[in-house]
Amino acid sequence: MILVGGVADSSSSPQGWDTLEALLDHPVLVSASNTFKAIPQRNFSVPQQADSAPHRRWVYLFQREYATVDPAYVDFVGTDEATTCIGLAIRNPENGMTSVAHLDSPKVVDMGLSQMVSRLVEHNKDVELDVHLVGGFEDVSPNHSNTRSENHAKLDGHSFPLGAKIVENFMQETGEISPANSLHSWA
Repeated sequence: MILVGGVADSSSSPQGWDTLEALLDHPVLVSASNTFKAIPQRNFSVPQQADSAPHRRWVYLFQREYATVDPAYVDFVGTDEATTCIGLAIRNPENGMTSVAHLDSPKVVDMGLSQMVSRLVEHNKDVELDVHLVGGFEDVSPNHSNTRSENHAKLDGHSFPLGAKIVENFMQETGEISPANSLHSWA
């Protein structure tokens, strides 16, 4: 089951491709995505460490890496440059444990996602997880960008098959997809 804005999306199906297509077409998600894309990029840098500044603990992930971190030991975890790749962040809201991955191929999704989820739900298999996918530019052929194709083989590119594989495997691992119950305004 997929919840968008706290409401069940009945257009979802058990297949990753169909679910991803439904998410890409959902008006609330399209609107939130367009709002987010309209925000100018901001770069930041960390100033030189002053004696009075607290020491920050960072974990940076490169392509084909993932990390599961405990907020008691790590302040920031992240990755960048996910153009054709997809950054996946899964957080257990009960304990704050977070797993982040920089995925570049559907071939690494099976084992990677299984390991990520297993570390986040060790003691409570019924926990709802916060899941975020970032990156992966829209690479569907222009012939298919405005229509829903029944033939998934015609959906070429790199990002769409990777995203579909992530959605499909996450549904197999957890039995459902439960994104945050509310969408945040980025304006």
